[in-house]
Amino acid sequence: MASKTRSSTKFAEIKESGGKSTLVLDGDWTVDNAGEIENAVAEIARGEGGYAVRAEDLGKLDTSGALLLKRLLPGKKLPAGLKPQQKAILEFLPDFAEYKPETEKQPPGVFFRTIGRQTFAALEFLQGLLTLIGRVFAVFFRNLKDPRRFRFPSIVRHAQETGIEALLIIGLLAVLISMVITFQGAVQLKKFGAGIFTIDLTVVALLREMGVLVTAIMVAGRSGSSFAAEIGVMTLREEVNALRTMGMDPVEVLVAPRVIALLITLPLLTFIADAVGIIGAGLMAQPLLGVSLEQYFERVQATATVTMLFVGLVKAPAFAFLIAIIGCYQGLNVSGSAESVGRTTTLAVVQSIFMVIMADALFSILFSQLDI
Repeated sequence: MASKTRSSTKFAEIKESGGKSTLVLDGDWTVDNAGEIENAVAEIARGEGGYAVRAEDLGKLDTSGALLLKRLLPGKKLPAGLKPQQKAILEFLPDFAEYKPETEKQPPGVFFRTIGRQTFAALEFLQGLLTLIGRVFAVFFRNLKDPRRFRFPSIVRHAQETGIEALLIIGLLAVLISMVITFQGAVQLKKFGAGIFTIDLTVVALLREMGVLVTAIMVAGRSGSSFAAEIGVMTLREEVNALRTMGMDPVEVLVAPRVIALLITLPLLTFIADAVGIIGAGLMAQPLLGVSLEQYFERVQATATVTMLFVGLVKAPAFAFLIAIIGCYQGLNVSGSAESVGRTTTLAVVQSIFMVIMADALFSILFSQLDI
């Protein structure tokens, strides 16, 4: 009986003879022809199975071609007519099904393992932070005996960068925040005929909480990240180790001036934010509440007290110390590559903002207990 071709491609064709199907391989099954071979394999694989495979006319065969050929082999039976080298390649490669990626199984207890790992990382961070705080206090008290050891030019430079250069953005942010508080407060309180108390709400919120908190968060994002990046690059370039080699203490040279500068500038920025915020609230209160600036400031004077201003300003040095210490700590812990600088800079900002909010909550509890 004459044979006939049922499916034919350049590299493989199925021939039927005597009721039997035979897949005849042809051409070079190499990576250069992988695209065409894959199309041919897909077309043949969609058809019915039950055919024998013959490879007498098969040319060159590499691992990519052998991998595709595995899809066509019935079971694990190798085709007839293979050359010894071709047979060795096919025997070396596993079946095509074994190349499918397996779903990674999570080991039992991975959730608790992650919690434990994060807990130890947090404890390590707190230990390193407390160690750096102790070293900063040791440097400060040691330098009090000889004030010339304080690096005043460095302190002035950092005070300018963290304070004077931040005045514009801090002032703009304070005005916007106070306007938002005034607007939202007026909209709600006017429903109850108590719109005039919007001024009291704005003054209390700004002086006690929002002024210092928003300023500290802005400084954490601006100056805390700067401290981490500057010291991180110095650590990466071995400049910190060079200071130790020359007999200098990196904490005295790099950390202490930044801490002192921020301790000076953050309270001043907070005071300016409070003052500018009250002015911004006055500009919003005029059209919303129908009061003049003179009436507005009379209400502010009646509402604001020295205690309110003190409550806000006393938080500023604590926030400044946390921001400077965390930024410098992360900078000193840079290692490896530039990627580490970016990672520690991000950590410095996130941790600073988190610690500032935590400290603010503790201050609120403390002042509440003291009835201040």
